Amino acid sequence: MNVTAGELKGRKLYSPKSRAVRPTGSRVREALFSIIGETVLDANVLDIFAGAGTIGIEALSRGAKCCTFVENSASVIEVLKRNIKELELTERTSIIPLDATKAIKMIKNSNEKNKFDIIFLDPPYSRFNKTQELILSISTDDILTPEGTLVWEHDSKKSPENIYGSLKNNFTKRYGDTSITFFSN
Repeated sequence: MNVTAGELKGRKLYSPKSRAVRPTGSRVREALFSIIGETVLDANVLDIFAGAGTIGIEALSRGAKCCTFVENSASVIEVLKRNIKELELTERTSIIPLDATKAIKMIKNSNEKNKFDIIFLDPPYSRFNKTQELILSISTDDILTPEGTLVWEHDSKKSPENIYGSLKNNFTKRYGDTSITFFSN
């Protein structure tokens, strides 16, 4: 798998051997970033369920200022660290090695009061209901900037709600078995 655009276009991304990790394909990544457009420039990005970092690294390649990756599998984190190191992104990244729910609480309670311009969620498709709870938590914990975008990649057979707290479902795009839903405040 390779980075599809930006300063790192064509550079190789390593993937974990685990079948539990499902990296976002290049077609879906290209469509996603085509929709997001220039809002990625200088953005503070949060990539939850980061896996090997495919989405967050793509955002950095396309001009995001920094990216925080949330991943709780130690073996997958090693692959993520390898991608970050080999692409020389260490200065612009951080990794939170926790479960997504705990990571959101940690971010909320941080002294830095970090807010993100773009939040990507790409959980295992089987966790649909838990992800809806996580989106509500993101809304309640106020970690998305007022102009920010939350992007949820999910199984096309599932339909997200229209509202989660202050977050409103703007639209969904379908790409085969994968759908991407965009939320804003």
